Parts: sequence; structure tokens; C-alpha cells
Amino acid sequence: MKTWKPLTVLPLGEDPPAITSVCFNHNGKILAASATDGMIHMFDMSAGLQITGWPAHDSPVSSVLFGPAETSIFSLGSDGKIFEWSLHNQGQILWSRDCSRFCSPESFSKRMHEISLDSDGKRLLVTSGLVRAPIYQVQGHESGLRTLAHSASITSVDWHPTLPMYITGSADNSVRVTSIV
Repeated sequence: MKTWKPLTVLPLGEDPPAITSVCFNHNGKILAASATDGMIHMFDMSAGLQITGWPAHDSPVSSVLFGPAETSIFSLGSDGKIFEWSLHNQGQILWSRDCSRFCSPESFSKRMHEISLDSDGKRLLVTSGLVRAPIYQVQGHESGLRTLAHSASITSVDWHPTLPMYITGSADNSVRVTSIV
């Protein structure tokens, strides 16, 4: 039987906030963590040190993920705002959308929302308190795309790593795989 052991505990300070989302970059050397204090924290995994952090939202951050070229990071706040942040110019917003009509502050009291980026980094899928979830065109202005309807709120989303399809999980006890071709 294998024994599991923690490798490190990453520092978050004296009075650390609750962590809401974590993700590795493509090679596992950098870890991003979002928190209830509205911050995004970045860690160097080889050194076990926090390398940077910045206030991303005025409310808890629900979800965080690296952009496809690893030059940006996306965050979704419980205020329903999505930001793409530059990793070269800390604090610079590259793109943003307001998805509060899908991710209302009331829906965050039931669960945290999540975001998922397609393999090309061109479409962002967001969970929803409604029966349909929004699909946003990143760096574009088209935002009218929505998933096919479930009969209850959409609680989980992800894109296929290589094909133009996504999955949605719902409070209606179903998982739907959808092609966008």
C-alpha cells in the first residue's frame, strides 16, 4: 500500500482566507489560488513560496484558471464579473465580462461557480444559476451564445481537451455532452 504525505503547505499569511479554487500552469511549476478575500495568489512550486498576489475582485473569487498561452489568468468573482488578468503587467485587465445575470450573488450562497476555457482559449464557459449557461467569446464581443437547456441550474462545466465539445452537469442529475460543430 502506498503512503500519502504532504509535500508542502503554501504560505498565505497570519490570518489566511478560505481558498475557493486552485490550478496548476501547464508544467506544474506555478500554482494559482483564489480566495474569499477577493485575492489571487501565485506560488512557485519549486521554491514553495508565494511569488505574487493581487486583489482581483471586491468579493470572493469563485474560480481561477490559466489562459492558454500562460500569459494571463482568468477569474470569476461572486459578483458575477469575469476578468482576464495579464501575468506580465500585474493588475492589468485584458478582457472582462459581466455574467451576473447567470451567476447572481444569490446563487453563490448555494455553491461556488466555475469557469472553463476551450483548448484554443477562445471560448469561456461558465456555470449558471439558470437552466442555460453562457459561452463567452474571449477577446471578442460576441456573448450571445448559451448552452442547451437543462431542467435545473448548471453546476459544472468543462471543455473537451482537443475536440469542439463541452460537458455540462446540472442539479437536474444529468450530464450533457454537446458538440458545437
